[in-house]
Amino acid sequence: MNQGFLAGMGNIYVDEALFRSKIHPLRSSTTLKPKDVALLHQSIVDVLEESIANRGSSIDDYRDPAGQKGYHHVYLRVYGRTGEPCLVCGTPIVKIVVGGRGTHFCPRCQRLPRVRRAAA
Repeated sequence: MNQGFLAGMGNIYVDEALFRSKIHPLRSSTTLKPKDVALLHQSIVDVLEESIANRGSSIDDYRDPAGQKGYHHVYLRVYGRTGEPCLVCGTPIVKIVVGGRGTHFCPRCQRLPRVRRAAA
């Protein structure tokens, strides 16, 4: 969710890309390994390409440039699904606020890694 790491992504597509990448929304971008970054990058590309192909997510009043409603919202896996079962593991989707933004995720599929403490 750090806009310094990646700016310009909306809540819907951030939630979906993080879910596909199995990255917890509270995880610091500084803890991501190169493989995590590569997976996140591919997930962002995939989510955006699929959304474009489906003319966007018309959850409220969004319309594409031709004035048509998009239908990508029917394919969303976590966004707007608070309390519903995860499509992968069945755990209820949770909504929290991160950086002032509503954020949806699966607490089982997107576990927050434990912080290792240095030996004293």
